[in-house]
Amino acid sequence: MLKQELKISQRQRLSPVQFQAIRMLGYSTPEMEEVVNKELEANPALEENTEPPSSDDDADSSSAETEQDSSLPTEQDDIDIMEADSFAPDTSQYTIKNNFNTDTDTKPSQGFASEESFEENLSSQLDELEADEQTLRLAKYLIACLDDNGYLTRSLSNIADDLAFSMAIDVDTQQLEAALKLVQQLEPAGVGARDLRECLLLQLRRQHSSPAVDNARIIVEKYFDSFTAKKYGFIRSRLDLEQKDFDKAIEEILHLDPKPGNSLSSRHETVASQVIPDFTVEQYGGNLYVSLNGFNYAKLSVSKVYRDMVEQLSARTSKNADTRQALAFARKKIDDADIFIEAIEQRNRTLTRTMIAIANTQKAFFTSGDASDLVPMKLKDIAEIVHFDLSTVSRATSNKYVQTAYGIFPLRYFFSDAIKTDEGGEVSNKKIMAIIKQLVDSEDKSSPLTDAQIAQKLNAEGYRIARRTIAKYRDEMQIPHSNLRTTNKATH
Repeated sequence: MLKQELKISQRQRLSPVQFQAIRMLGYSTPEMEEVVNKELEANPALEENTEPPSSDDDADSSSAETEQDSSLPTEQDDIDIMEADSFAPDTSQYTIKNNFNTDTDTKPSQGFASEESFEENLSSQLDELEADEQTLRLAKYLIACLDDNGYLTRSLSNIADDLAFSMAIDVDTQQLEAALKLVQQLEPAGVGARDLRECLLLQLRRQHSSPAVDNARIIVEKYFDSFTAKKYGFIRSRLDLEQKDFDKAIEEILHLDPKPGNSLSSRHETVASQVIPDFTVEQYGGNLYVSLNGFNYAKLSVSKVYRDMVEQLSARTSKNADTRQALAFARKKIDDADIFIEAIEQRNRTLTRTMIAIANTQKAFFTSGDASDLVPMKLKDIAEIVHFDLSTVSRATSNKYVQTAYGIFPLRYFFSDAIKTDEGGEVSNKKIMAIIKQLVDSEDKSSPLTDAQIAQKLNAEGYRIARRTIAKYRDEMQIPHSNLRTTNKATH
């Protein structure tokens, strides 16, 4: 006997606008400009207006830009940092300012450098390698994920999730692993490593085989922890090496570059010459002003020619096959253009609100430029402020940069964990990392500070932090172990 059941379920489906907006959210300013240019070429119904809008158009545009969609919060009382356009009276707090491609063609003082950037250099090398199109695309995406020192610090599973959500690209970790192997073939040797151990191994594997190189490779591969802890006697006994042979192997390791990205350029230290900032935060009269940079998306519109074409074709009482085909084509292109423009507007609103929330939370830093003024802040904190999903905030802050009076910073720089103090308060781990760097920079290079000694100094200042945490932060900053710092000084 057949039995029928009626089940009611709720499923969330993304509209075409939402789907495009999500994809666009992960794009940086240069990537968005490329997307817009390609769409202008592909869709004849999408136009870039070259003439300044009339006053009526301004009024309509202002009304459209301040309109809230269902994905955005409607209450904005908690956001007190204004956008740059708020200098003018009666200007909406959420009108997006264009900082590039203006009538005067002015740009921020810091943008693309004339010389080839770190990422461009790697991408150009990649073009010379033979691989299938998918692997090459993924490899270029991984290159964009590398940190200032050439390391891939994000897990492949997280990158796969990001590709699925932000770009609708379904890949598994095995495919990403194959792409990463391609990146690790590039110069300088060690680029694309996920940690210091892998970085050193990648360099050693490029060298011609010799007893010293072979022994060095075994040490890094099997006894890395013992090596960093300076347990030389233990390692030598395990390998059964003569002292001179062991010393040669250690020398090979100590001559390797722990920061391969720096051989081309340090993107953190010289980021101003290598990226276009997505945002600008300026300070006037004690107030902070946030603006979104990039292509003047307000200039995009749907072609009047195409709208008139649809109107004329629709008005015909008798339509042959060619007329119906032309009408369907024109309507499709207009719909695509409308969706594209609306998706850009939604993307920009999301980005702007996210940046405002970050600036509000880290207002002390944007005022002083001192890393010690950063407060603990996580992605979920911003998500709660702007009422966005955590994944939305993650995409909005990924590969984005902000220009300040103190330089250009990646948005992820402002996120940090909390460290407890003896007084019961909390400080950002960025402050702790700044102190660690200061201690390392001022140490006696003939006897560098160990992680335990750094931990002791911080504990003496009232910061509750363990030696293993010091080691973690040191690794994140790509500061070599004390043993490596000693030799680096001695060999120069």
